[in-house]
Amino acid sequence: MKTVMAVGAHTGDAQLTSGMLLSRYASEGHRIVTLDLTAGERGCPQGMTQQEFREMNVESARKFASELGGESVVLDIPDGELEYSQELAVRIGDIMRKYQVEVVLYHWKNSMHKDHIAASRLTTDAIFFASLPTFERPLPPAKIRRWLYAENWEDSEGFVPYAYFDVSKSFETWKHAVKNLYLTEHSRDFRYLQYYEGLARMRGALIKAEYATAFGTDDYAKRILPEI
Repeated sequence: MKTVMAVGAHTGDAQLTSGMLLSRYASEGHRIVTLDLTAGERGCPQGMTQQEFREMNVESARKFASELGGESVVLDIPDGELEYSQELAVRIGDIMRKYQVEVVLYHWKNSMHKDHIAASRLTTDAIFFASLPTFERPLPPAKIRRWLYAENWEDSEGFVPYAYFDVSKSFETWKHAVKNLYLTEHSRDFRYLQYYEGLARMRGALIKAEYATAFGTDDYAKRILPEI
């Protein structure tokens, strides 16, 4: 059994971009965890306070993970104020150690959103701190052997899909679970469900599957087989 963690800058990022693959591996008996670095509360709809929206998003993330049989973690960092610091990278690394994560899915390094850029760098360094045996922490190191970059419409600059995964069998489970998140179908700025469902159909066509999800990787890792 593997432990797969998807890290997102805001509630919704990991669930929408990595959720299909999480759903597949959960259905195969693996442990899945979502880690949201902020709750995305500053995108609150009219008539709702940021605190109310934060609480709703935290609960929505919990419901999403629960429907897949996994766990959700949401940090207390204010939306829009995510910044890189070694202290925070170590904190995220400690969470990876707690769950003994083996595979990490997260943001590509380039983005139109500052929080996504910070999340990518934080997660990269967190993987280092979580994995290094000689970096002394209260918990033992995690044996992280694979990390991949999720395909996100906001992180498209320079992103090249490399690893494709057939998610046809678990797609409907993901689709039902992701509807727990407000922005999936109610955002005024972007049609999230329409986009990611359409993207999954397109990626699926490329590998002769009904639905697929694609991830990027570092150039130096492209000699490694993409199975996780």
